Amino acid sequence: MPSTQSQRALFTLAWANVAFHGLGVAVAWFGMRSGSIAAPLNERMAYIASRPAGWIGGWGIWMICALLLVAFMAVLRGHLPAPDPAADLALALSAAGMGVDLLCDAIQIQALPLAAAAGSGQVTPFLILERIAFTGGTTVANGLYTMGVVLMTVGLRKATVATRFAGWATGVSGAVMVVSGLVVSPALLMASTGPTIGFFSLWTVLVARDLRQDRR
Repeated sequence: MPSTQSQRALFTLAWANVAFHGLGVAVAWFGMRSGSIAAPLNERMAYIASRPAGWIGGWGIWMICALLLVAFMAVLRGHLPAPDPAADLALALSAAGMGVDLLCDAIQIQALPLAAAAGSGQVTPFLILERIAFTGGTTVANGLYTMGVVLMTVGLRKATVATRFAGWATGVSGAVMVVSGLVVSPALLMASTGPTIGFFSLWTVLVARDLRQDRR
């Protein structure tokens, strides 16, 4: 049976995910939108080239979110009985997603501003880096995270109906987010990001609550 300290760690990580993912969405809307693919090319290149605090800090927050997500999944895995292939695969996929995510975020912070600063005469390198970072983060990393949440939900034998709903809802909205990266659709991305983050955040809190009640 997991220790009280482990239970507290899971609950703390759940709320840390809620806080940082919520902060990430807010910063993305107010501090990163001007550099997103939704903005005209010349405008977003000029914005990113200036290395604004909202852009650099925003991606830094999403890097923290990636670390917190995997930390939560790792502690959660420790609460489940072994062997559990679904939970093991969920943790592995989440960790792989974090690796891709951190690399793409590093490109957004370091490489993309350099390419943008080269000016309109060097658009192709900027577009290539932008597409790699966008599709890698939105489709590959978030796709791996989404599969991880769904598989971990499958592994939660005593989860409540609300917890399972939040897990599967994360999977559905996350799948739409994956598609938005493949077709490069700002509209789909904006429509799916909020629900995906919201359902995932709800899922973490409900999972922590279920396991704490089960221990009692």
